[in-house]
Amino acid sequence: MSIHKDSGKLAIRHIRSIKSWMLCLKNTPFINKVLILSSGSAVGHLFTLALSPLLTRIYGPNDFGALGLFTSFLSVAGVAVTLQYETSIIAASDETEAASLAISAALLAIPTSALAGIALWLMMNFALLGFGTLIWYAPIALSLVMCFVGIFVVLRYWSLRQQNFRIVSQSVAVQSAARVLLQGAAGLIGLHDAGLIVGETLGRGIGMGRMFKSAWPELRGHVAQFSWSKCKRYLWRNRMFPLLTLPSSFIDALCVSLAVPLLIQHYGSNSGGNYALVWRVLSLPGVLITLAVADTFHSHLAVMVRETPEQVFKFFTRTCMTLLLAGSLPCTILILWARPLFTVAFGAQWGIAGAMASLIAPWYLGQFVVNPISRTVYVLRGQGTKLMWDVLCIISLPAVFYVAQVRQMNVLGAVRLLSIVSTVLYILYFAVVFHLVIKFHRAVSSSCIANTSIVGGTS
Repeated sequence: MSIHKDSGKLAIRHIRSIKSWMLCLKNTPFINKVLILSSGSAVGHLFTLALSPLLTRIYGPNDFGALGLFTSFLSVAGVAVTLQYETSIIAASDETEAASLAISAALLAIPTSALAGIALWLMMNFALLGFGTLIWYAPIALSLVMCFVGIFVVLRYWSLRQQNFRIVSQSVAVQSAARVLLQGAAGLIGLHDAGLIVGETLGRGIGMGRMFKSAWPELRGHVAQFSWSKCKRYLWRNRMFPLLTLPSSFIDALCVSLAVPLLIQHYGSNSGGNYALVWRVLSLPGVLITLAVADTFHSHLAVMVRETPEQVFKFFTRTCMTLLLAGSLPCTILILWARPLFTVAFGAQWGIAGAMASLIAPWYLGQFVVNPISRTVYVLRGQGTKLMWDVLCIISLPAVFYVAQVRQMNVLGAVRLLSIVSTVLYILYFAVVFHLVIKFHRAVSSSCIANTSIVGGTS
């Protein structure tokens, strides 16, 4: 009883700390932009929260396991759909370059989506990592959803550059709501795992259509003046994004997504489905808060580096503290009450998912804090350092499952070990990003001192 009382007091202190911190920041442009992006996501994810208990009673763990396989492949292949050229749009030197990069990246999504569908068909045909259990038309659905994702992210980065945060917010809301509503409707007519995949595909298409409708008036003039010669020059100028950012993002996505196929391979579809539900639930605040913060942080930081570089360090540390305070409350709740909350919300068959969520809580906090501020590597050109961290992550993932098998751990033991290793890696990643900011701050300070000395000597 005293434990729950103390944890309740701790939660109240967290809320008060977050409230006081947010009151200090609420009138800043950064927070206003975050709130705009978050508000649209909140509307869409209200549908997800409301219908998740229904979905977990319509679909079973095996159905969510199939969706987990499909989305894990999508998460990995999706980072290559535009060869990461979309991330260069915000930092482009002028509007012509930004538009050329956006159009080129959108065109790249067509052939890469087709190649991804072929790759999934091969994985299914040879029954690799449990993919042989997917429904036969999954490769077709994947090619469609990949194309939708590619165009969506290109238009999102274009809108962020234009400071059209409201458009991004509305499109994310429409996409989130459409996905869960279509999945619920498909389940009610008895489509089972196919319903989850079809809903995922059509929902992404609706979200892309909403984004396209909003961004097209601004891009239409640039499309009419599109030049392949300029396009090639801009693509070559930003070649570090496919050369360094692409492999880094690919490995990063592989680290996050490969856990579901590995769990299914070693512990069965039921375990994989429980794990997939955990991250489906935990991704809600990620999309609601951290993605909004990440997009705003990226846009704000790029402008700040160009115009007021001396404020970068303060902006970075303030964002980190805000995320740490905001993320510590859900982390505490997960550690203490995840299992009963999952059982009550989703049904008795999902108790194991609640146990997994409790074990994953520290890892979740690391992602919550580090993922948004990791956009620093794109602005300060630290892709090479991040790539080394990603290589370390991809090596650690199979090592975790190897140790779990050698020691004959059950599924919860494997998830616990995976969480510990992942948490340590996120702490290391934060140290890498922080070092990058410190290095930039020292260079700016040295430049300011040198300029002051020159002015003083001249006078």
